[in-house]
Amino acid sequence: MKIPVKRQRRALLRAAFWVPLALCMAVALAPNPAGVVASLSGVAAHLAAFAYLAVALFVAHFRNGPALVVALWLFAFGVLIEVVQLFVAGRSGNFVDLGVDAAGIAAGCFIYRAWRLVKAEPA
Repeated sequence: MKIPVKRQRRALLRAAFWVPLALCMAVALAPNPAGVVASLSGVAAHLAAFAYLAVALFVAHFRNGPALVVALWLFAFGVLIEVVQLFVAGRSGNFVDLGVDAAGIAAGCFIYRAWRLVKAEPA
């Protein structure tokens, strides 16, 4: 049985959101993630991860949906991470990370909306 190309594409787009989300959660809950994210500062890692996740969430599930839904969904994920980190040895949750997460989410929403506008313009 052959899976239609449209269905395969949709599955790949969803995986492009859910796999990185799971990796972010694994890194966030690791007692010592320095080896995993050694090349990025904490701020850069949070910005990049949440900007990517915002764009990927739009593409995977909310293609024409409101940015507020994406922003709230990802902000809730950021809050979850910070709360759980309070119970992980060697980690701590903090409000600065949430602020950086929010900036990354805003950047991702802006990037996605700008991309949609550029894509919609006639050549």
